Amino acid sequence: MILLNEDSIFGKPSSPGLFVTITLKHTDNRVWRSLSVPSDAHLGWFHAVLQLSMGWTNSHLHQFTFKDKTFSDPRFELYDPLTIDERKCSLDKLLTNSKDALHYHYDFADSWDHAILLTKTGTTHYPMAATCLEGGGACPPEDCGGIPGYLSLLKALKKPNSKTAKESFDQLGYRYDPEAFSLEHVNTALQKLPWPTVSESALRKIIRSQRKRKN
Repeated sequence: MILLNEDSIFGKPSSPGLFVTITLKHTDNRVWRSLSVPSDAHLGWFHAVLQLSMGWTNSHLHQFTFKDKTFSDPRFELYDPLTIDERKCSLDKLLTNSKDALHYHYDFADSWDHAILLTKTGTTHYPMAATCLEGGGACPPEDCGGIPGYLSLLKALKKPNSKTAKESFDQLGYRYDPEAFSLEHVNTALQKLPWPTVSESALRKIIRSQRKRKN
């Protein structure tokens, strides 16, 4: 686990905020992030925060669910009229106590489910609107086959010199490390994120620079 002391690094508090923990569900290894975000951040902007902090590439559709409500981007071709525009709902309208979980679903084929829990309310520390305070584990490779494919990959990686592991690396095109996580790397990307809205092109540009820096 890597921990950031927000008081010493980011200086004085400046805006009402939420402190949340994001956990990727149903994985053998824990993939998680702890973030501070503005309380009035809308879900469309928070989607970008999740992509950057978890390490995804924004290559697939997504949606949020909270109790019996679903939120998504109305620009999607598969957008359901009963779904609420994610840009019209802020986090503080949903996360009011630690008992309620907001879920973020990414890639409807691989079906990655993230549970988002409120840990506390308070004030956020800038220079950036979103800050990753701690975390652990790398998100699964894109298009690896969902939880079954990911668990098979983790099993193969327990013997990194085996034929199965080599075939997995060849298929991915790189040596995947399930424990890899850089707090500095994540916050460098988050610092580039416009506030209070971000375009798809701007997010793609940040993700490209993030991946170049990682490689």
